[in-house]
Amino acid sequence: MPTAEQLKEQAQHMKERLQEQAPNQRQLIGAVTIVTIIVLLTTIGGLLTGGLAIGAAVLTPVLIFFSPVLVPLATVLFMGVAGLLSATGFTLAGFSSLRWLYHYFKGHHPVGSDKVDAAKNRIVDTASHLKERASVYVHGAQENVAHVKDQTMAATTYHSQALWFTVGFLGLEF
Repeated sequence: MPTAEQLKEQAQHMKERLQEQAPNQRQLIGAVTIVTIIVLLTTIGGLLTGGLAIGAAVLTPVLIFFSPVLVPLATVLFMGVAGLLSATGFTLAGFSSLRWLYHYFKGHHPVGSDKVDAAKNRIVDTASHLKERASVYVHGAQENVAHVKDQTMAATTYHSQALWFTVGFLGLEF
């Protein structure tokens, strides 16, 4: 059985451990602040939800009564705002494109000009490569045409001579 002295030491040791693990004043203030903010935001959310429910219950009959006027009005307003925003967006895109082109052709190297230059170089390289391939192809085709022409002339001459020989051999006259 532990003595009174040992029990006192154990109690002192446990008290020191609890004091080491206990939150300090700053942590306690932070926790209280967080709990207060959570409670406040939850209360505000509940009040807003209740207000929306009451507002919807009161305004629903009014909106249904005026819907023949409000629906076309909302449609016209939506179409007008959408048209205005899209026209503004296209105008800004056009102006920024023109500005970019102006800076590009002036040699100021705007953002993305390196990609445009790389694409231009690839197009030029591809075009020159295709031109070379086309000239090789045309040259080969011309050689084939000349070869076929020579073969056709040789065959025509052979057939012509064979015909005259046959006509002469048979003694036919035209």
